[in-house]
Amino acid sequence: MHKLLIRFKLVKNNKVIEAYLDNRLSFKENIEMLNSVLDETIGDFYVYDPNKKIFLDRNIPLCKFNITSFMILYLFS
Repeated sequence: MHKLLIRFKLVKNNKVIEAYLDNRLSFKENIEMLNSVLDETIGDFYVYDPNKKIFLDRNIPLCKFNITSFMILYLFS
């Protein structure tokens, strides 16, 4: 299984999006696919992990982050 459940908190407009992402792809690639099904698109963004208090590289495949379960991340755009 390559699915990973992520909840994104969009800081710009205070929305929440839950989606299954492909952990073989990067945040950038996953967001591009997510944009194709959303009513409004997410432009240039930064991914923030509130647990580790760091911004994550959006060009690295998700499997490299060792995320094993549901996670909440903030999207700054």
